[in-house]
Amino acid sequence: MIGRTLSHYRIHSELGRGGMGVVYRAHDELLKRDVALKLVREDVVMQSDRRSRILAEARAASALNHPGITTIYDVAESGEHLFIVMELVEGRTLRQRLASSGPSDPRELAKLGAQIAEALDAAHSHGVIHGDIKPENIVVQSAGSPKIFDFGIARQNAAETVTLTQPVNPGETPSPAIAGTVAYMPPEILRGEPGDSRSDLYSFGVVLFEIAAGHRPFTGPTITALMAQILQERAPRLAGAEASVPQELARIVQKLLEKEPASRYQSARELQVDLTNLQRDLELGAILPAAVIGKRAVAVLPFKLLPPTPEDEYLGVALADAIINDLGGHGEVLVRPINTVRRYAKQAVDPLLAAREMNVHVVVDGSIQKSGSRLRVHVQAWNAVDGTTLLTGKYDSEMAALFDLQDKVAEALACALGLKSSDASGSLEPPTKNPRAYELFLRAVERLSRVNKWDMRTAIEMLEEATRLDPRFGEAWARLSEACVFMAGTFDATPNWYKKGELAMRRALALDPTNAQAHCAHARVLWTPLKGYKNRQALLALRESLQRRPGYHPALVWQCLIFLHVGMIDEAVEGLHQALATQPDDGFTLTFLGQARMLQGDYDEAESWFKRALALDPASLWVNLFAPMVPLYGKNPEDAVEMIKSAQHFFPGEALLTSWEALLWAKRGESRKAEQLIRKSLKVGTSMLHTHHMWHTAAATYATLGKPQLAVPLLARAAKTGLPNYPVFRDDPHFRSMHSYAPFQRLLAKVKKESDGYRREFGQG
Repeated sequence: MIGRTLSHYRIHSELGRGGMGVVYRAHDELLKRDVALKLVREDVVMQSDRRSRILAEARAASALNHPGITTIYDVAESGEHLFIVMELVEGRTLRQRLASSGPSDPRELAKLGAQIAEALDAAHSHGVIHGDIKPENIVVQSAGSPKIFDFGIARQNAAETVTLTQPVNPGETPSPAIAGTVAYMPPEILRGEPGDSRSDLYSFGVVLFEIAAGHRPFTGPTITALMAQILQERAPRLAGAEASVPQELARIVQKLLEKEPASRYQSARELQVDLTNLQRDLELGAILPAAVIGKRAVAVLPFKLLPPTPEDEYLGVALADAIINDLGGHGEVLVRPINTVRRYAKQAVDPLLAAREMNVHVVVDGSIQKSGSRLRVHVQAWNAVDGTTLLTGKYDSEMAALFDLQDKVAEALACALGLKSSDASGSLEPPTKNPRAYELFLRAVERLSRVNKWDMRTAIEMLEEATRLDPRFGEAWARLSEACVFMAGTFDATPNWYKKGELAMRRALALDPTNAQAHCAHARVLWTPLKGYKNRQALLALRESLQRRPGYHPALVWQCLIFLHVGMIDEAVEGLHQALATQPDDGFTLTFLGQARMLQGDYDEAESWFKRALALDPASLWVNLFAPMVPLYGKNPEDAVEMIKSAQHFFPGEALLTSWEALLWAKRGESRKAEQLIRKSLKVGTSMLHTHHMWHTAAATYATLGKPQLAVPLLARAAKTGLPNYPVFRDDPHFRSMHSYAPFQRLLAKVKKESDGYRREFGQG
C-alpha cells in the first residue's frame, strides 16, 4: 500500500499492525495534513454484517470531540478497501512507557488516570463504549497528556478475540495478541454478557494496576487459567504487594476490579473525581504544615429554595455563608469558602458526589421553604466517607428573625461535628434590628460570592444602603470595608476605593473591636501605596484578625503575601500550603505559591502552580502579571514572549508587563530596546498591582545591561515601598554582577536588617 492513494489520502509508511488491520501514516491531499489511516482487514470487509457494525460504531465515535480522544476524521470505502482516517498523534503508548521506565510514580499515575477518566466520561456520555482499553490503546504525548485510540473500532476487535478464545485447549499457551486483550476483559464480557461503560472502567482498572505495580493483576499461563482468574479470583490488593502505592490508589483500583459491574464505579466521572482528589492529596501531602494535618474538611452547600423564586435566591447562598463563617471560626475544621461551593447554587446535585468533587469529609446541604414572612429550613449533614447521616434538622422562623435561625443551625452543626461550643453560643445579639438593612446585607453577601467587578459594585451599593439604614450595623461596615479594598486591589486600583474601605473599616472596629474581617481590611488598607506599605502595622492587624478568627482565609493569604515581600519566604510557603488545604482552588493562593517557589529558585514547581491558577481563570490579573517570571528567570527566556503578549491582551499598558518585556530585550543583548521599554514603564509610573515589582524588574534590566548606578536607586525605591526583601535581592541572578558594587552592598545590609526584624517579630521561632 505504500505510495498508493485511497480517495485523497496518499499512504507514506506503515505505523503498526493490530487485530483489525494495518495503520499507515498518510497525507490528506485535500486538507494538506498528515493523518493516521487504519485499513481494515480484507476478511472483515468481506463480512457485510461486521463491516456495517464497524462503520456504524466508527461514525458514532467520529462525533466525539475531546482532547483525550483521538479524533476520527473520516470513515470511507474505496473499491474493496474499508478505512478509517484519524488524527495522527505523536508519543509513546503506555505499553512502551512501561517497558522503558517501569511503574509510574503515584502522583504522575493519578494525574494521568484522571485525564483518561475524563476522556472516558466524554465518550460514555455520548453513548460510545471503547470495549478494549489496554496500554496499547493509550498514547502519552510529549507534553504528558494522554489520548485514547480506536474508539468505534476496538470493541469489534475485542469481540472477535472472545470468539477466538472459546475453542482453545486448556493447556495451550495463548498468543500475545489474544492474551493481551483477554487480560483486560471484565468478567461479564467473558461470560458472554453485554458490556457497558462499567466494562471500560474494569479494563482501565487493570491498566492502572499494571502501571502502578509493573504487572497485571491476573497472569494465568494459559487462556483457560487466565479467564478462570478473571472470573473467579479476587484481584490482589495493590498496597499489599507494592509498599509505595498509596492506600487511596489501592482502594480506587480495587473498586474498579470488582467482579460485578454494580459494585464498581458507576461512571467515569466518579472515578475522575477520586483520581483528581488523590492527585491533589499527593501534591499537598508532603508539604502540608502540622497545623492542618488530621483536620476534617467540611463543605456547606448553598441551600435550595423550594419552590425556587429568583427574588429570594440570595437566601440559599447567604445562609450557607453564615454557617461557613461560624464553623470556620472554631478553627477545628477546614471549611470550604462560599466562593468554592457557590457553583452548586443552581444545580441539582448529589451531596455525596459534591463532597467527593471538593474532597471533603463532611458535606452539609438543605432547603428553604418560604411562605410569606415564614421560613422553614431543613438541614442534613453527611459523612462523605460512608454516606451516613450526622445531622437531620428542621427549623422554623420568621424572616425578621433569620439571624437567630442561622445561629441555631450553625450551633447544631457544630455539635454534630463535635466542635467546642463557642463562649458566645446562645447569647449573640442580632447584628441589626432593621429587617431591610439585614436583607440588603444578605443580598450583598450573595453578590460578593460571584467575584466579578459588576456584582462587587452592586454589593458595595447594597452595603452602603444597609449602613445608611442602620449606622450601627457593624457586620455590614466590615463587609463593606473588605469589598472596597478588594475592588481596589483586584478590579479598579484607584485611591477612592481604599479611602472608602478605610472609612468603613474604622466604623466597623469602633462598633466591634473584635471583628476579624475589619482587622483584615485594616491590614489591606495599610499595605497600599496610599499608606506607603506599612509592613509592620499591616502584619500586626493580620495577626489580630487571625487571633480573633483562626484560619480566616483572606487574613492568612494576605499575611503570607506580606511575608513574601519582606523576605520571610519559608514562612509564606508554609502558610500558603495551609491556606490551600482549606481552599484548594483559590487562584490567589496558587499564584502566590508560584511566586514564592519562583523566588526560591524552583522554576518547575513555580510553573506548575501558575498553570493551575491559569486553568482556573485564564483572565486572572495576578497570574497573568507574574507568570512571565518563570521563563525570564529560567533557562528559556524566549518562552516569555507569548505569555507577555497574552497578558497584554487582558491588561494593555500595564507597566509591570512592559518591564518584563524590557528584561527580555536586555537578555537578548538589545540595550537600546530594553532601555526604551524601561523608560516607558517608568513613565507610566504605576502598576495595576504594586509598583515595587516593576521597579525591581527595571533594576534587574539595568543590572543585566551593566548599569548598576541606575539599578540600585530603583531597587532602593522598591525596598522602601513594600519590598524590603533581602533574600530575593541577594539571590536574584540578575544582580550577581553588582555583588562587589559598594552601593549595592550598603543597600543589602540595610534591607537585611529590616527583613531580620520582621522575622524576629512575626516568625514562628
